[in-house]
Amino acid sequence: MASPTNSEAIQAALSKPGYLPAAVTADFLEQSRDHATVIAILFVGTLVLVIMALRCCARVFVTKHFGLDDWLAVLTLIPYIAFIALSIILIHLGSGRHFTYIEYILDNDTINLTETLDFAAHLIYTTALLVCRLSGLAFYSRITRRHGTLTWSIRAAAVFMVAGYLPQLFLIVFHCLPVTSLWPYAFQPEVNNYTCISWGEVYVTNSTISLVCDLILFTIPATIIHILRVSLKDKLKLVCVVMPGLLVIAISVVRMYLVIDSQWVTDESWAYDPFLGVEVAEVGTTLIALSIPALKPFFGSVFAFLDRNKGEDQSSPRKHRTIGTSLAHRERVDPNADVTTRELDEWSSGSVRAMTMQSTGSTELLPQQRERNDG
Repeated sequence: MASPTNSEAIQAALSKPGYLPAAVTADFLEQSRDHATVIAILFVGTLVLVIMALRCCARVFVTKHFGLDDWLAVLTLIPYIAFIALSIILIHLGSGRHFTYIEYILDNDTINLTETLDFAAHLIYTTALLVCRLSGLAFYSRITRRHGTLTWSIRAAAVFMVAGYLPQLFLIVFHCLPVTSLWPYAFQPEVNNYTCISWGEVYVTNSTISLVCDLILFTIPATIIHILRVSLKDKLKLVCVVMPGLLVIAISVVRMYLVIDSQWVTDESWAYDPFLGVEVAEVGTTLIALSIPALKPFFGSVFAFLDRNKGEDQSSPRKHRTIGTSLAHRERVDPNADVTTRELDEWSSGSVRAMTMQSTGSTELLPQQRERNDG
């Protein structure tokens, strides 16, 4: 749903001598990146919904365990879908057009509406990111729950993220005094009614906090991988599992760049469409990155089922047993593991088997694994 160009308003503005800045043409005012942005937003949103549906299927029907991290991930979808809807509406209203179009073509009521919707959208966006990150921390806490140092580190990260959420929230809510959902441009009549912080100052601050939170969120699995006493090959496989986290960090950096670029240039609204697209991608990619470990049992069971249907030999339990049976067996073998083998297996995508982490933070292979390796 791209914004319709108001050709009549453009022609009316062009017909007024001296009304528009010099060198502004109809072609310039009609330029738009709305259609491509909306397609990108819908693509990312659809992909996230598919991944989340697969994650829920894996948890409910394969591992038969739906943890706090899964509930928080599902809960994230509520504000995420709302943010996608508001983003598309904002694009449709013309928020991402050239600044000249907004100033000279859009009427004041429409501009006020876009400011109010932007206010609501970014409260929702900030909340979606927090809930999504807490989902990731809940998962990391689950697989390291018997390791004291990591557990306390994850709890400290959760406190930091909640504490970081509050100034982000307050900066958006109290961006103007008296409090308002408007964020008046300098050319609007409402600008004299409020004392406001600049849009750039608020969003650069919020983007910085968000980037720090992303770095913390995806440093935790890197730390877990680092302290594991496993082969370099297995560590590299685990790195591939957390690789999407690097994409999240890259997207967060791009968001900050767009905020800086759009605030301190003359055509400040032209980057707004990509800005919304990047924000949708940031939440979506975080959800996907945190859901990848949960998909391994699902696809593992599918592949095991296909293998059985091909009539391959079923005599080797190591090669052909289903993921659920394999995980249950390892749970019985090592019920006191500091990193639970069931959850670590989901996270590692099958590359690290039957590991236990001691309270000191080291990781040992179980006797069964040593015998297998020696063999």
